[in-house]
Amino acid sequence: MQEFSFHFPLKHKVVRDLKIVTEHIGDLEVEGVGYFDPSASALDIFDRYNVDIDFVKWQGADIKPVLEVTGAMEEIQEAAVRYFAGAFENSINKAA
Repeated sequence: MQEFSFHFPLKHKVVRDLKIVTEHIGDLEVEGVGYFDPSASALDIFDRYNVDIDFVKWQGADIKPVLEVTGAMEEIQEAAVRYFAGAFENSINKAA
């Protein structure tokens, strides 16, 4: 078990001059705890790593309950697993 936090870019697609443009609105602050299962396959990070997200903050306010209701947590959950897996593997490689 290891705590983590990272910034999740909040983007929004709009049409400008007849082109679809992705605008960066800001960053969500994601905080949680990650878990590593050494017995799981190294080929599937979603089996090997798991996360519990405690907070998703926008400008200091926790908006996780709103994201859960709207169904927007799935993308953040996936990003959190990928972030934690990368950070964990990086810390293991530095220790070796």
